[in-house]
Amino acid sequence: MAAPQHIIWITADHLRSDHIRALGGSYGHTPNLDRLVQGGVAFENCFVQSPLCMPSRASFMTGCYPHQTGVLENGQELDADFELTAARCMRAAGYHTVQIGKLHHQCHEDFDQDPRARHDYGFDVFWCDEEPGCYDGPYLRWLASEAPDELNLFRVPRPTAPGRTKDATHPKVLDAPWTHSFSGWIAEQCERYLHSWGGSRGKQKRQFMHLGFYAPHPPLNPTRDMMEALEGQELPPLPDSSGEWQDKPDPLAWQLRNPALPPEQMDEYRRHMAAMVTGIDFAVGQVLTGLEQAGILEDSLIVVCSDHGDYNGDHGLILKGPAGYDGVYKVPLFLHWPKGLEAGRREPGLVELVDLLPTLLGLAEQQVPAAMSGCDWSSHLRAESAENLGREDVFAQHAGNQFMLRTAEWKYLRFHADQEHPTEVLYDLKQDPGETRNRAEDPACAEILSRMRERCFQRLTQASRSLKPRRLNF
Repeated sequence: MAAPQHIIWITADHLRSDHIRALGGSYGHTPNLDRLVQGGVAFENCFVQSPLCMPSRASFMTGCYPHQTGVLENGQELDADFELTAARCMRAAGYHTVQIGKLHHQCHEDFDQDPRARHDYGFDVFWCDEEPGCYDGPYLRWLASEAPDELNLFRVPRPTAPGRTKDATHPKVLDAPWTHSFSGWIAEQCERYLHSWGGSRGKQKRQFMHLGFYAPHPPLNPTRDMMEALEGQELPPLPDSSGEWQDKPDPLAWQLRNPALPPEQMDEYRRHMAAMVTGIDFAVGQVLTGLEQAGILEDSLIVVCSDHGDYNGDHGLILKGPAGYDGVYKVPLFLHWPKGLEAGRREPGLVELVDLLPTLLGLAEQQVPAAMSGCDWSSHLRAESAENLGREDVFAQHAGNQFMLRTAEWKYLRFHADQEHPTEVLYDLKQDPGETRNRAEDPACAEILSRMRERCFQRLTQASRSLKPRRLNF
């Protein structure tokens, strides 16, 4: 089977699987994302390697673990000359590489005040803008030309500004069309590129495009048409999380003692977040239309994933962070390629998002670099392997002081807030899928706790393997 002629990799930020109707969501408006799920392959149990943006993106866009990229926390940049970036690998495979929207391999606070060229990490076209409405960057300059009267409407505080935290917990609806949002800008720039890509150049050269959506990351400021798409729908109720903190160690208990928001504000947060997802869906619909008009949809591999999820009210929490629950670590991942992949296929096995780039290279008929740590599942997707697709366990870490190991039936968390007295959490996912009861001190679980602890250390050791080659053996 030939490689896909074009690859469009769509990433979101804070997107959960249950934000998407076709993946089990009971609230929201996602017909275009549903179309991709139903017409492609969906991985039902995909987990990120970090619950933070920069470490997660550096990991899944290189096929390497956070210790190997050197990016364990936000604020640590991926080296400009890092060889195994998605763009460099795809360029070596013969694809013309295009970046539109958020990439987040570099710190971006005050980037508009630095006139020097930014690192492009191997992209031939680099239309990068990391934050919608913070800086005088590509998005706001485009908005100033398209809708100057709405420029101040879409402005938001800079990431370190005092008002930024309030924007995360006080959502609002903007009286403007979705086409003027950051998601609308990405769709517009993609369509503009497709007009030139869909001509003679598109027939002659393979293209790799990364569309980096910021949504549904707070600030939660959907436009009126994003919110109107949800009219008449009722939010599903949240489970009662009161008292969950009582059997948890201090690093987790302090996060659970007090709900992040009162119930009425929590529902408002969830509703506005779903509306932000609708904005992504609108944009995906425009991209699909552009691909169809260019006559290249059938041989385009479209990939959708997120750098992490959002607690979205689970356990009384919002946003992201080190609490270790599936709401943040488990993310949607689905691939749509009419010419090359079976439609409507579901893969229930455990996979890590670090597996995605090796799998894309495999589908593009390229040798996966030996330095990459992720698994290549392409032969399974092409039905060339009789083995089951998936890992025995998945591993993740938050900075250098919290680790997560998860199997289909158990989850193990280890906190090192106090380096001399690390604490542990163990969930029986078969009996307790909501992750509410800590079994780490239950004598009946002593054997499984020991096995999970040992396996976590093994995975950490493997994930810390150096990527540097040996020059001289002495």
